[in-house]
This record gives sequence, C-alpha cells and structure tokens, in this order.
Amino acid sequence: MNRVLAETYPDAHCELNFNSPFELLVATVMSAQTTDARVNLVTPTLFGKCPTPEDMAGANLEDVEEIIKSTGFFRAKTKSIMGLSAAIRDRYAGVVPGRLEDLVTLPGVGCKTANVVLGNAFA
Repeated sequence: MNRVLAETYPDAHCELNFNSPFELLVATVMSAQTTDARVNLVTPTLFGKCPTPEDMAGANLEDVEEIIKSTGFFRAKTKSIMGLSAAIRDRYAGVVPGRLEDLVTLPGVGCKTANVVLGNAFA
C-alpha cells in the first residue's frame, strides 16, 4: 500500500512548516478550521517566543491568544496548546512522545492530529 501511494503521489508532503515534532504538533492543533498557509504565517512568531514545551507551558495565556488569534477558535486552541505543552513537560520530560497511545492523551490531540505527527515528524 505504501509503495502504491508513493508512486501515485510522489510529491506528497506536509504543508505545515516545522523544525521539530513539537512544532508540528502545535501547528497541527492550530490548523483546525483554518488553512495551513495561515498557520505558517503565525508559527514563526509563536515559536520565536515559545520554542519548547517548557516555554509554551509557562507563557502568558493572553500573549499566546494574541499571536494565534488569526487562526480562529484561538481561545480553545490556546488552551489545548498550553495544556499539551504542560503535559509534554510534566509526563514526557519535554519530549513529544512517538506513540499514538501517548499522543492522544495530550489535550487537543485526537487520532488525526497524532497520525499527522507520527507520519511526518517520526517517519
């Protein structure tokens, strides 16, 4: 199946810009109900201020909301992003887990988001 998909879609890639599993996880959570292009406009500022789960978990809620406001549903997304960051800091020593079973325990992360991260950051 993977071979057929790779042959059929040789240029398939993730449209979100990211440098780490953490960045992809946050960007994927932000991508709900908005475009990847919009998320890519916001993430440089967000990750410039909060590059790690520790930084994100400790950030000022209103500051994060203001940065991601243009993605829509920014209050819920901020809650998820800060919650998943705290969980990664507290339960996984600051490292994004590489298992579906662990990823879906993080706030705001369901199977779809977990599979995006697993397929693009851990592939």
